[in-house]
Amino acid sequence: MTKPRYYSNIYWHFTGGPVSKEGEVVWHGFRCLQEVKENTVLKTPDTAMENLKNILNTRTLKATCTEIIADDMETEKFCCVCDIPLEDITLHKVYYGDYAIGFNAKRIHENFHPVLYFEPHLAKIVKPEFLETSTATSEEKFLSALGIHKGNPLVNFLKLTHFDPDYEDSFYGEREWRCLKDFVFSYEDVEAIIVPKEEVNDINHYLAHLGYKNISVLSWDFVENI
Repeated sequence: MTKPRYYSNIYWHFTGGPVSKEGEVVWHGFRCLQEVKENTVLKTPDTAMENLKNILNTRTLKATCTEIIADDMETEKFCCVCDIPLEDITLHKVYYGDYAIGFNAKRIHENFHPVLYFEPHLAKIVKPEFLETSTATSEEKFLSALGIHKGNPLVNFLKLTHFDPDYEDSFYGEREWRCLKDFVFSYEDVEAIIVPKEEVNDINHYLAHLGYKNISVLSWDFVENI
């Protein structure tokens, strides 16, 4: 059966993502892509390529990232991928760089869980009579009203964000999936690599050296002209 375009058979992890300009943890406080772009810079190409090769060499995607959901409510460490069809992935690289590894969907479904996106406005999700007695306005009170507290495992899969027709004014378009442990994969779980055109030969040689076979290595020039 044919799937609509918003379903993908490959889940992507970018290795050249944002680094804070001021030294704070990148994902502690941002609520949309625009805020990420304004407050961070991408890793250098050399660092992004080194990260990509290290993941391929160790066959491990390490759980190192955390997010602040509200006040003292922080997620456990996780690793993540994005469910973005190839036709739309050029939108994502603006914020996460030019180096990406694509994993088989079946393996991702076995180890990761999709993120739940919320905009913290109670009026959108509760009955009017509740709002008459509630003073919940902050993000922490919003989550409390939903019965979500610091020890709730659901905290690890929540993302508070805006919702807006403008792609930059939200995280919703990332379609993020998370794993709360290191994701150890096999050679067969890697479906594709995307790098700048001038890096294609290098990564092909590296894959062959490590014993990877039948991996599609694409350049952004190719992807952008599909």
